[in-house]
Amino acid sequence: MASPLNRRHRRTAPYVIMNNNTQLPAVAYSARQPDQENSANSNNGIQILTNTPLEQPQQEQMQRAALSLFDLVRRAQRIRRWMRRNQEHHELPERSDSFLEKFVPATKSQSAQKEQSKTWVIDPSKTFYYYWSSIVSLAVLYNCIMLIGRSAFLLLQERLLIVWLIFDYLCDVCYIVDTFIQTRRGYLEQGLIVRDITKLRKNYMRSRAFILDLISLLPTDFLYFVPKLRLVPALRFNRLFRIYRTFEFSDKVETQTNHPNVFRLVSLLIIIMIIIHWNACFYFIISRWIGYSTDGWVYNMTAPTAATLTTQYLYCFFWSTLVLTNIGEVPPPETDIEVLFVTADFLTGVLIFATIVGNVGSIIASMNAVRADFRQKVDQVKQYMVFRKVGKDLERRVITWFDYLWLQKQVANEDIVLGALPQKLRVEIAIHVHLAALKRVPIFAEAQPGLLVELVTRLKLQIFSPGDYVCKKGDIGKEMYIIKRGRLSVVSDDGTKIFVTLEEGSVFGEISILNIPGSKTGNRRTANIRSVGYSDLFCLTKQDLWEVLAEYPSARDTLIERGKAHLRKDNLLDEEAAQRAQQDEAAIPEKVTRLEGNIDNLETRLARLMGEYTANMTALGQRLQTVEKLAVPRRETLSDEKLSRKNTLDVIGVETHEDDV
Repeated sequence: MASPLNRRHRRTAPYVIMNNNTQLPAVAYSARQPDQENSANSNNGIQILTNTPLEQPQQEQMQRAALSLFDLVRRAQRIRRWMRRNQEHHELPERSDSFLEKFVPATKSQSAQKEQSKTWVIDPSKTFYYYWSSIVSLAVLYNCIMLIGRSAFLLLQERLLIVWLIFDYLCDVCYIVDTFIQTRRGYLEQGLIVRDITKLRKNYMRSRAFILDLISLLPTDFLYFVPKLRLVPALRFNRLFRIYRTFEFSDKVETQTNHPNVFRLVSLLIIIMIIIHWNACFYFIISRWIGYSTDGWVYNMTAPTAATLTTQYLYCFFWSTLVLTNIGEVPPPETDIEVLFVTADFLTGVLIFATIVGNVGSIIASMNAVRADFRQKVDQVKQYMVFRKVGKDLERRVITWFDYLWLQKQVANEDIVLGALPQKLRVEIAIHVHLAALKRVPIFAEAQPGLLVELVTRLKLQIFSPGDYVCKKGDIGKEMYIIKRGRLSVVSDDGTKIFVTLEEGSVFGEISILNIPGSKTGNRRTANIRSVGYSDLFCLTKQDLWEVLAEYPSARDTLIERGKAHLRKDNLLDEEAAQRAQQDEAAIPEKVTRLEGNIDNLETRLARLMGEYTANMTALGQRLQTVEKLAVPRRETLSDEKLSRKNTLDVIGVETHEDDV
């Protein structure tokens, strides 16, 4: 096959027009004609085609088909290269961590890591596993309730046999899928989810859950083919070994729900109902084994409606409830088996009754723990006010304030409640609760994110009663306030005239805590602000603000400049005083430098004096040593002369004393 022409020639390639006579084909060109030079080149390029006679029309068609196929392949290759370049352009390169690479084994390649990251592993903390556990729990509860019920009440098994078989095998499918999911269930190792399938499978197979799951999946349904055991529901009792998944799901729900006490109460009631249900089924099974209506204790089938399924189950459930709760009277047992069964029921009933009382009491105590603690605080305050003989009006205001706290669910101390959380989570909660309110402050609207994060953790909630003054004119400003809920009024000195009303989101007192130099009001309040009703305010103290600004000097300068701009608008800034303060602040580095120089000079002089003192002490020590060396021989000579004189007097016979010698 002839090679195709180049790109230019293909664009102006001739198409052949065959006439009815088998003559040389006429050559025609497309409407897009190039210039004369290109046309000449095209004519030269196709000269061979025009001068070569065609043997058959089929040969020309094959050539054109080959050219079209080749052109299609070239276009496909061009599109593929474009897609590859586009993919490489949009795909972000992986960043290698040189620190982590030191601890990665050399045999583990990057391709293996990518393959491992793509492996489907289930995180137990995610919502998928949570909802899947709920489905498995429903399947387990179905088996727990219906298997014993169908085994006891044969009418229930016979009437809906097809339905029960469908549900049975749907539960089996759920069990099989759950077993597969357990092999992909991740676990934490060194704080990370393990994603190695081999390790996950080995960890599951070494656990007790694997044994229980394996027993629950045993195909005991094949015993249905035994004639005597045909469709007996009791053959599926091994499905109950997976009941641990229900308790696992219950623990997870209790942890995640916002009403754990209600869930505990509902769970307790469900467990009690299941126990009563099983005991009712056992009673009916024993009655059938002994014989219906054979004595006064077993189920009586002679009643008009005793043969109906509803009557049978309701009576057995009623009998089981009376026995297990030790309430009411039941027919006394007459045979040994009946006595043993009733005795076991009584013992079980005592345990159930104790469990009910204990758990319900604990749940109620947990539900009322917050209210009991709040009431204890209120009682303590009441006793204190009675002891100190506080006036009735003030006592009423205090009690009303406590009532408002309880109605607004603000009885808990946030610091104590969030104290169990790590610092990171506390900061995130504070950002979620307080950041929007803090951004309403004009001077903090464009502050650094780090500064805002530090400030939100220091906002405190304060509640003011109706008529309480938040601040008065002339007071030293130590806090700024953000209104969360309620209304405040700016009033005159006597409180009779209202100038303006501040509502939710308003901010006041932010200028007084900045210590702006040159402010005509200093750090004092310029208005009287009174709470109209109950008001919830976020408070930021001056001490907390400046502790944070000490770590953000640039933000401190920015806030001060914004505060000055606000004061200029109200004509409350003394420019000369502000300029002097700025000059003094600018001269501080020079003064500090001069002071450091003086300190260095003093240290030099002190070092020189210490050197001289050390040298003098050394010279004095040497002189004392010389004097001691000269004094020792002289002392020995005097001692010898004294001893000789004493000996001479003793020879003569004159009594002497040491002092006389």
